[in-house]
Amino acid sequence: MPTPIKQFPRLVLALFCILALALYLLWQALLNAEQEQARARLQLEADALAHQIQTRFEQQAATLVRLAERWPQHRESRDLWTANAAQLLRDDDNLQAIEWLDASFRMRWIEPLRGNEAAIGLTYKPTHPNYPFLLAARDSGQPRLSNSFELVQGGLGLAYYIPLHRISGDVRRFDGFLLGIFRVEVLINDLLSELRAADRSLRFEENGKALYRAESDDQAAPWSVSSPVTLADNSNFVLVMRPTDQLLASTTTQLPLMVVISGALAALLLCISLMLAGRGAQRSQQLARSNHQLQAEIKRRQETEETLQHNQARLKLIHDMTDHSHDALFILGLEPLEVVYLNRTCWQSLGYSEAELREILRIAPNDIMPGAITWLKELSSMIHSQGDAIYQKRVTRRDGQTRPLEVSVRHLRRLGRDYLICVGRDNSEQLQLAARLQQLSHQDGLTGLFNRRYFDKTLISEWRRLRREQTPLGLLMLDVDHFKHFNDELGHQAGDDALQQVATALNSCLMREGDCVCRYGGEEFAVILPGAGASQCLQVAERIHNAIAKLNIRHPHTTVEHGRLTVSIGAASLIPQPQWSPHDLVHQADTALYQAKSGGRNRSQLSKPEESQPR
Repeated sequence: MPTPIKQFPRLVLALFCILALALYLLWQALLNAEQEQARARLQLEADALAHQIQTRFEQQAATLVRLAERWPQHRESRDLWTANAAQLLRDDDNLQAIEWLDASFRMRWIEPLRGNEAAIGLTYKPTHPNYPFLLAARDSGQPRLSNSFELVQGGLGLAYYIPLHRISGDVRRFDGFLLGIFRVEVLINDLLSELRAADRSLRFEENGKALYRAESDDQAAPWSVSSPVTLADNSNFVLVMRPTDQLLASTTTQLPLMVVISGALAALLLCISLMLAGRGAQRSQQLARSNHQLQAEIKRRQETEETLQHNQARLKLIHDMTDHSHDALFILGLEPLEVVYLNRTCWQSLGYSEAELREILRIAPNDIMPGAITWLKELSSMIHSQGDAIYQKRVTRRDGQTRPLEVSVRHLRRLGRDYLICVGRDNSEQLQLAARLQQLSHQDGLTGLFNRRYFDKTLISEWRRLRREQTPLGLLMLDVDHFKHFNDELGHQAGDDALQQVATALNSCLMREGDCVCRYGGEEFAVILPGAGASQCLQVAERIHNAIAKLNIRHPHTTVEHGRLTVSIGAASLIPQPQWSPHDLVHQADTALYQAKSGGRNRSQLSKPEESQPR
């Protein structure tokens, strides 16, 4: 069938649009080519400037290295060091000061002293931002340039650390650092003093932070180029260059505009000619087109009626299937909030009729599901945060019984309105099974105490919590004395009975909520005491000794005089710090336990003060 003539003007218009788009793309390609040329030219300039900055800084750093090479003579004569440092300061205006740090990172010599009084006696501590650079320079033996930092004299500065060594006999010993302190604004101004240009803007950055700006008075272009700058071994600096509109205008031509204007005129003349040629043939096809449209409309209506009948049959089948489902299905409409649909399981499982359940949900939904009003508000806002969700709720039957209900919710939008499709399922058995499995995973099968897995998990959790609160965490490590001999003499059954009695006694000694006793392994036990200091740990240990003594379990092979089953206890208490770990606390308690056993057993030993430091 021939293309309707009536579509011809649209084809002509489409052709004109295609030609216009092609011209626009050609114009953009020409502009982009010119801009890429300008960008490449500016990138070359930025790379050259970055290389020049690096070269000038290397020259200044080399003078400091040469001064450091004379340290064996300077160490013996401070006046000689002062004179050489003063001469270098006069030659390089960038330097704020030249200093000597001894091997303990303490400021010893400063030149000039005037203006740098605040740095006298300064000692670098681990919290100082440049402390890692000191360690890196000392360990590698190579100079290091720091990031910018706040000087004690005020203002931002950069420090160039050169490690110094003295040779005594055949031994080469570390003797501190020669420091070159640069003020950032003075250093960058000097490095870029000859690089300013009126047709471009310069910015010197460190990790995205601008340390120096040289802005042009003209409006800057929306794009820029950057070149990395490595000063010494520090590669955190970047030189950013942005051209001005004046610079871009000087590098562009009118050729793209002339090409577009000429092409547009030619495309317009071609389209006008095609429009005039197609007007005559348009009228002859109007009748044929009308007949074709009429036949198509008749066919479309027949297909619509067949589709409607098919959908009605499917809807009835779906309705019957959902009514006989074991799961509760209900549909909520939003804005306004209303119950659109309830299947038979919804009301039958709760002991109501459909009308009764709808009325209760309308008046008092909390009577069916506690907290239903708040939950419905959460569901209303769910469509703005996520599409699907699963909730664990409880529902109340007509006879007052409550049952758990797992509700799966899915968002659906139809005809401009939001709906929530909810499917509820009674998951009582799954919840009971999960709770039992959780309990078994944390319980020791013999003693009924918490097991080693629970101990590790709880110790880490309490350590993190008490580190935030800066509260002590106490730990007792217990070991049944000579338990192997006990087993060998009386048998493993007697050993198991003894461990069970010990576990019961340990549980009876815990008086505070949060304290827990765990079987650490074999005849070893551990007691976690959140918030307990050293004295409180010893008090609990004393109660444990008394409780074990009251068990009065006979031990045939023991070094204790009364011949009864006893325990040795190691106690430790720490206020958690970021540089420590729970393993440090376990190590201290375990070391104290070893000391208690070495000291005669049936006793408690507190971790010594010198053991309070991490290993």
